[in-house]
Amino acid sequence: MCLSLEKLEPKEKVNLAIGMTDVCVRVCADAVRDRYPTIKEEELLERVRERIMFGRKREREGQETGDF
Repeated sequence: MCLSLEKLEPKEKVNLAIGMTDVCVRVCADAVRDRYPTIKEEELLERVRERIMFGRKREREGQETGDF
């Protein structure tokens, strides 16, 4: 089934974006847990934040240099 974004209501688009973001964060957290099985929740949150911010930094740098 393929949905057209143009046919979605704004509220549906927001809910879709929130859901996709949630999945991305969970995948990132699972990757950190796989690497550090005994990690505490506080450190897990910090490492996930670092990974997300690193990705945003790389994206901004790529846009500035035209490499993205």
